Amino acid sequence: MRCINIPLVQTGQIHKLSADYISGNESLKNLYDFTPDLPGISAAIEKRKTYPVNRQILVQSLKQQYAGYFEKSENKKVEENITALLDEKTFTITTGHQLNIFTGPLYFIYKIVNAISYAQILEGQHPKNHFVPVYWMATEDHDLEEINHFHIWGKTLKWDDKQAGATGRMNPHSLETVIEELGTLMENSPNGKDLVALFRNAYLGHKTLADATRYIVNELFKEFGLIVIDGDHPELKKALIPVLELDIFKNTSFKAINTTIDILQKNYKLPLSPRAINVFYLGKNTRTRIVSENGFYKVLDSDKSWTEDELKDELYQNPENFSPNVVLRPMYQELILPNLAYVGGNSEIAYWLELKAAFDVANVFYPQVLVRNSALIIGKKAAEYLEMLKLKPEEIFLSLEDLKFRFYAVNELEHDSEKDATIILDQFEKLRNDLQGLPSDLAANIVKQMNLQVKEVKKWKSDIHQKQLELQEKKVAKIDKIYASFYPEGELQERYDNFIPYYLQYGKDWIEMLVKEFNPLKPVCHVFIEE
Repeated sequence: MRCINIPLVQTGQIHKLSADYISGNESLKNLYDFTPDLPGISAAIEKRKTYPVNRQILVQSLKQQYAGYFEKSENKKVEENITALLDEKTFTITTGHQLNIFTGPLYFIYKIVNAISYAQILEGQHPKNHFVPVYWMATEDHDLEEINHFHIWGKTLKWDDKQAGATGRMNPHSLETVIEELGTLMENSPNGKDLVALFRNAYLGHKTLADATRYIVNELFKEFGLIVIDGDHPELKKALIPVLELDIFKNTSFKAINTTIDILQKNYKLPLSPRAINVFYLGKNTRTRIVSENGFYKVLDSDKSWTEDELKDELYQNPENFSPNVVLRPMYQELILPNLAYVGGNSEIAYWLELKAAFDVANVFYPQVLVRNSALIIGKKAAEYLEMLKLKPEEIFLSLEDLKFRFYAVNELEHDSEKDATIILDQFEKLRNDLQGLPSDLAANIVKQMNLQVKEVKKWKSDIHQKQLELQEKKVAKIDKIYASFYPEGELQERYDNFIPYYLQYGKDWIEMLVKEFNPLKPVCHVFIEE
């Protein structure tokens, strides 16, 4: 594959707040501590030293989560990185995502690759320190509908299951039917059997979706030393108690973030709105919001309730029963990891920027935040079509209508009568300007008649244009077809397609290529073109 890089801000696929952030907008400087560059990470290293974490508990917990893994020498680099976390000179670079079955959309892979790439870059920049890439599994999310399906070769495979509660605790064994269906789709692929075996070992060989996801991610990325962490762990949750206490009883996050929102919402559509209490209560098969009502704290839609003192006792005695929402989860990550940077999607980073004031109130380290690299893959046939149509790969970020207009222009399909119409319209515009100085009633009457004529000219110009496109029916149909491969079902490719077809074709070489190309210090979209 060859690769061309397009700045994210030029793709039209980035949240305005994130775009202004990576462009260095001065008005946003109070929303972060460290600039998204190498000087920023150097400053983060120094400041992180003043925010210690319990490295012993972290390593013990990770070793429990990786029980049985280190009996195999192939996992040696992961084991070494976990042990290295005991060293004060070792730091983490983190990304996170939900437990999408079979990894879900492509950007699941891309996020992890960004964290790995950045850790490797920093190894070269700061040789006295060690940098470990981490994938934070969002095991406590409870929306199964968001993760129970994936798309491959134009088909949607779905996990039909009625389990409830935190998805990481769900039993994945009923995914066997999906594995069988996937196996049928891949039966003619040389690498298909290996992938089916991977998924079978993951989902049928583990008791929870969290453990199964760790197995898959480890198999794909173990040679890079990636650590997969599950925050749904009793010992790790103890570090979160002070933040949960502030949020539940003083609503500190709600107040701090809303102050930021009041300022930002004048210029931006914001992705995050905090609640007064941003904490869930975890039951065996439930994850339900805690709310304050009539002097009591209760689990929404249940009979479970506490006084303030009773809830404090429950929090300190059983912190594992409490679960942070999207507002508090980033703080949890920073409380237990010696983390320097978070690499996320552009909308994700937009909500991180809303959180800075809440971090400050809770006295939690706020990391460097980086917008991950994006990617789009142009297949060989699609690349050939683009070349035949005289369209450039970087033009695929235009709307479909604009792409067709571009095709129309570069192939010089404009009819002479369209050019004549343009001249007429220009003359009408000149006449409109020349009417100044005439009596107002006369000028108004001329403008009225002229507007009718302009409307008619524009109509027949459009009709001619459409007819010219119809004469190019086959080529225009090809534009529709290849555009659909870039935006399946109207979604950006990386947010819809699964990684399996590319892994089957290229194997681990594909992941190695991504690691080599990605660099979140340069927020771009990589357009990979098959040759």
